[in-house]
Amino acid sequence: MRYTLLYVIGMMLCLGSVRAQDSVDTKIFVNDVKDENTFVIIISNENYKYEESVPFARNDGEVFRIYCQKTLGIPESNIRFVADATLNEMNYQFSWLEDALKAYDGTARAIIYYTGHGMPDENSKEAYLLPVDGFSKSPATSALSTKVLYDKLGKMNSKSIMVFLDACFSGAKRDGKMLASSRGVAIKPNSNPVGSNTVVFSAAQGNETAYPYKSMKHGMFTYYLLDKLQQTGGAVTMGDLSDYVTTQVKRKSVVENGKSQTPSVVAVNNDWKSWQLAAKAAKKIETRNVLDVPAQKPVAKSDDRVKKDNQSEQVKALINQGKKQMRAMQYEKARGYFLEAVDSGSVEANYQMGMLYINSNYDGHNRETAKNYFLKAATSSHVEAQYQLGLLYIGRDKDTARKWLRLAAGAGHEEARRRLLSLNK
Repeated sequence: MRYTLLYVIGMMLCLGSVRAQDSVDTKIFVNDVKDENTFVIIISNENYKYEESVPFARNDGEVFRIYCQKTLGIPESNIRFVADATLNEMNYQFSWLEDALKAYDGTARAIIYYTGHGMPDENSKEAYLLPVDGFSKSPATSALSTKVLYDKLGKMNSKSIMVFLDACFSGAKRDGKMLASSRGVAIKPNSNPVGSNTVVFSAAQGNETAYPYKSMKHGMFTYYLLDKLQQTGGAVTMGDLSDYVTTQVKRKSVVENGKSQTPSVVAVNNDWKSWQLAAKAAKKIETRNVLDVPAQKPVAKSDDRVKKDNQSEQVKALINQGKKQMRAMQYEKARGYFLEAVDSGSVEANYQMGMLYINSNYDGHNRETAKNYFLKAATSSHVEAQYQLGLLYIGRDKDTARKWLRLAAGAGHEEARRRLLSLNK
C-alpha cells in the first residue's frame, strides 16, 4: 500500500511537470515561414506611477511578443514591444506604425496588442488607454483616446489591422475593485466605431472587468489567446480565435473569479472572421526555459537594497497617501506625505518626489529639484529613478544620460535599453 501511494504521488508530480512544460509560457511553436509584411506594436503597462499596478501585464506582453516572432514568424525588426509606456511613447509607436504601413503601399498589415488599465471619462463616457504616467481621474488630458486611435488606424494604408485589448473600460482594476476610489459604480463607455480595415477584440464588455488568471500568471483574455495560438501553431482565423477565447473566458472567469467576463469584437468589415494570423501552422517545438519567464515585480525595485526599502508600515502608509493625493491632484498634500517619508530615509519616497517635480501640472514644477531627488534614489539602485535621470540629461549631457540609462538597462529596464540604443546611433 505504501509503495502504491508513493508511485501515485510520483506519477502526479511527473504529470504536473509535463503540464508545466507544456504551458503557454514554455512550449513555443516555431514557424519556418517568415511574415515580412506584418508589423506589431505591443504595449504592456504594469507598473503605474500614480495608479495601482496591473498584475502579470509585463508577462502578458513579453510572451505575446515571443508568439508573434516565433509562432507567427514575424521578424524581430517588425515588432515594437514597450513595457510601462508613457503617453508620448505610445503615440510615438503608432506614428512608427503609420510610416511602416505607408511604405508598403497597402500590402502590409498590423497587429496591435495592449495590456494595462483602460479608463472611461465620467463626463463624455469615452474610453481611454491609460499610460503609466496617466491619471485615472483625468483621462481626457493624460491618456490615449480609443476614439482618436481607431480613427487614426482607419486612415492608415493597410491590408488589415487586428487589435487585441486585455483591458476593460469600466474604471475597474484586474481584481475587480474600482480604479478611482471615488467612483462607486462601473461606467459603461461609449462604443467607438472602427475603420473597414480594423477589427478590435477586447477582453470584456461594457461595464465588466478584465480579470487575471492568477495560477497561469496572465490576464484571463491573454492566456486563452496564447492557448489558441499554441493549439493551432498560429494558423487560426480571427473568427475561430474569437469564438474560442470568448467561450473559454466566459466559462473560466465564473469558475476562477466568480464574476462574468465576456470578450467582445468591434468590426464593420464582414470579412474579418476570415483574416488569418499565420499562413501556415508552426510545427517545430521550442521549449522556453522557465527561468526566462519574467518575474512579476516592479522594475523600479529590482535591486536587493531597494527591495528592503519601505519595510516600515508607517513609511508605506505615507507613500500610499502621497500617491493617493497625487491621483487627486492635491500636489502640496502629496509633497507633505512624501517629504515625511524622505526624512525616514525612504528611497522610494525620493523617487516619488522626483516624479512630483517633473509633473507639469504641479505649480512647483522644477526639473533641477526633480533631478536632485532622482539622484538620491538612483544612487541607491532605484532602477526607474536611473531611467528618469537618463531622460532628464538627454539633450543636455549625452555622456551622463548614457551612464544612467546604461545602469537602468543593465537591470532589465527595456525602455532604457531602447533609449540607449537610440543615443548611441
